[in-house]
Amino acid sequence: MKLLKLSAVAVSAALGFVACGDDNGLNGLTPVETSSSSEALGGEVSSSSSDALGPEISSSSDAVPGIESSSSGNGNPGGEISSSSDAVPGVESSSSGNGNPGHDLSSSSNVVPGSSTSGDDESDLEDSRNLDGTQILLKLAGTTATVENNNGCVDVADKSATITCPGAYYVTGESSDFQVVVNTPATENEGNTGIYLYNATIKSSNAPILVKNADKTVLHLVKGTTNLVEDGSGNHLFTKVNGAQDTAKAAIYSRDDLNIKGAGSLTVKGKFRNGIQCSNDLKIKNGNITVEAEENAIKGKGSLQISGGTLNLTAKKGDGLESDECEEGPDGKCKSFIEGKGIVDIRGGNITIKAGDDGIDAANFVVVSDSTEAATVKVKSTGKGMVAEKFIYVNGGTINVEAEDDALHTKYKVFMNAGDVTVSSKDDGIHADSALHLKGSTINVITASEGLEAYKIFAEGGITSTFATNDGWNGAGGAKENSGGYSMFSESSGHIVVSGGYHYISAKGSMIDVFDANGSGKQTGGVLILEITGQSYESGMGGGGGGWGGGFPGGGGFPGGGMGGGGCSSNMAGGLIDTDTGFEITGGVLLAFGDFSTDIPKCASMAYTNENFYGSDKAAFKPQYKGNTILYGGEVTAVGQMQTSGMKELKFPNGVVYMYK
Repeated sequence: MKLLKLSAVAVSAALGFVACGDDNGLNGLTPVETSSSSEALGGEVSSSSSDALGPEISSSSDAVPGIESSSSGNGNPGGEISSSSDAVPGVESSSSGNGNPGHDLSSSSNVVPGSSTSGDDESDLEDSRNLDGTQILLKLAGTTATVENNNGCVDVADKSATITCPGAYYVTGESSDFQVVVNTPATENEGNTGIYLYNATIKSSNAPILVKNADKTVLHLVKGTTNLVEDGSGNHLFTKVNGAQDTAKAAIYSRDDLNIKGAGSLTVKGKFRNGIQCSNDLKIKNGNITVEAEENAIKGKGSLQISGGTLNLTAKKGDGLESDECEEGPDGKCKSFIEGKGIVDIRGGNITIKAGDDGIDAANFVVVSDSTEAATVKVKSTGKGMVAEKFIYVNGGTINVEAEDDALHTKYKVFMNAGDVTVSSKDDGIHADSALHLKGSTINVITASEGLEAYKIFAEGGITSTFATNDGWNGAGGAKENSGGYSMFSESSGHIVVSGGYHYISAKGSMIDVFDANGSGKQTGGVLILEITGQSYESGMGGGGGGWGGGFPGGGGFPGGGMGGGGCSSNMAGGLIDTDTGFEITGGVLLAFGDFSTDIPKCASMAYTNENFYGSDKAAFKPQYKGNTILYGGEVTAVGQMQTSGMKELKFPNGVVYMYK
């Protein structure tokens, strides 16, 4: 069957979306889920037999999700991204989030009150902005400050300076207990308020930078400068424009849209609670930013978008990145989602997170892409690495997660479209309560209890390697209770369909399953390599003639077990392939190495070692362990020890090698 492939440009044009709080950003658009024939078992389109062996990733007949500007390191042979059935919110490939290309404003321009161009389009990366005596300059000193070139919009009072109209304001010097407050009319199109940090140290017992009211505030980190913002143990109370009291929950706290950009450096120490928090939409465009916080490092309640810069984040008790706006129920949990809100959108940048709870947490969805520049995300967390109530989309970038809990987790769907992902977890590597789509990412699950788990797993493309100490891939029922309207599945059902891509799955331990579907399993295309990399069922079951009923091959297997294809016995207790209703293979390549399996397509009773390749003249693999049984199917019609000269090599992310013609 002919493969359907669409260009990234066409996909980006069809599915690009814009982000809130900016002319070029999340403009209130949430993904629209489309029904998919491939989500119904038997409805997926199988890949051709020649594609299963060769270097192209097979695709389904449905529209490709929004994959553009993905990193070249996604590892797909031939550079093709597989298509799939579900619509994904595309992240536009333009770099407009970093300002107008080619439009560099002069450093000496002093934006006047009421101007609508207060610095968000300026090229902070190129402009050093040396002070020349024309700027409105707030000079800090201890618990007070002076203002040069005051435009009548800076009011200095006891331990604070309040900016009352839009414009460009430079801040320099060092304070011991002083606040910079923005309180402008916040009428539509009133203009931005630009705060330029110019070697400023702003310390306060409350929130050192507080935006009470504004259309949008742009915090500039001036090129070549080093800046510090640090709060203390004060009560952080302030009076809102409506007269009500509120608490500034972070060292940098904004009630309205906030952008952060520049080529300077900023260190934020959130000793009260959070480091940086915005009640609406927060965008970080560039800058060298370090945040140390007692709770969350950076929180954009409405949405959080990162398009560049270097961020080093430490959240002692909370999340590294968080966006949590949703409609809450009586129990405080999200009951419904607000369009365009509760989103963490990473479009570029180098982000390192160490979190006492979750690394990245979104009430709606998380998107990682390369749409602005190459994105690198490193997470080490006590909780989950990356979690969303609804969706996770990996459309590009390089992601590395070490998590005590699940590395990637969502209560609905995960789409692995592109990019390089490496995870280590003491629980699940990647978990989706509803569906996990493997489409174009290169994924390496170094270790996990269960490598990949979802109610439905659709392996449509990409290159993956998985090692688990329980189940390698587990098609099971996610959460046991309804949560947020999505998790309604029980442990007694689950499905896995492999139609494309290259997938190596291994497991080691007692009572393990490599490919485990608590319903049905099906392969119509792609390459599937399964392996037990250490003796399983050690307690009482044995292998190769020992244990209960002689194990398998040989004498009858597990009590009640029958004979599989090629004279091998089923142990009825798991191992290589374990399904409740059967495993069907109609295409692709299957090679499986291990002496236990519930489902047996075809098998050969032959000893193998980790020193040779085994398979056919078109597909061969060198196992990592030794055993006496090889399962096979699809395009592989017989197996034996093989010489691989003249064959092509594909290396899985964990380094194991598959040879093919």
